[in-house]
Amino acid sequence: MSTVMWILPVISAGIGWVTNYVAIKMLFHPRKPINLGLFTLHGVFPRRKETLARRLGVIVEKDLFTPEMIVDKLNTEDNKAKLKTAVMKRINEFVDEKAVQFGPMLQMFGGDAIIDQIRTGMEKSVDDMIPKLMEDIGSNITSISIEQIVYEKVMDFSDEKFEDLLMAVIKSELTFIEIMGAVLGFFIGLVQVAILMMQ
Repeated sequence: MSTVMWILPVISAGIGWVTNYVAIKMLFHPRKPINLGLFTLHGVFPRRKETLARRLGVIVEKDLFTPEMIVDKLNTEDNKAKLKTAVMKRINEFVDEKAVQFGPMLQMFGGDAIIDQIRTGMEKSVDDMIPKLMEDIGSNITSISIEQIVYEKVMDFSDEKFEDLLMAVIKSELTFIEIMGAVLGFFIGLVQVAILMMQ
């Protein structure tokens, strides 16, 4: 058997790998359309960026990150407690500041006792306010279009950034496709050799 027949599987593997490599590159390149007369050469993803951005926005809003999901995550007892703690911290800082500023006057009306009453009253008001505040936050969140936010964010990406984003998700799969191109090409080469040997 000639040397050419022996290297045929290797050549086929190389062709398979190069073919898949070029096809994958053409998913992203050229980033800008190139008019070749009969047709225009333009990477699949750059050409369909707007469509992909819109579809991604729909998927994120409907299946991954709905406004209702955000509201449910926020409207928990733990988050309410954290919000109350944050609000009371600011209130206490304000009360302490005014207590120093109006100390002599407050002493005339009971001093520390009146300050404690103010704190207690404010804490009760905060307890009543938190559920309403969470409800208002939820109403504002549900009015936000996550789909539009995702769409605008993706459209703001440069072509390079958009490619990096997609590659971060599918790089290993694309590498697998390249390798499989070489493997399949090699086996096709072996089949060709077997056919030639039978002649």
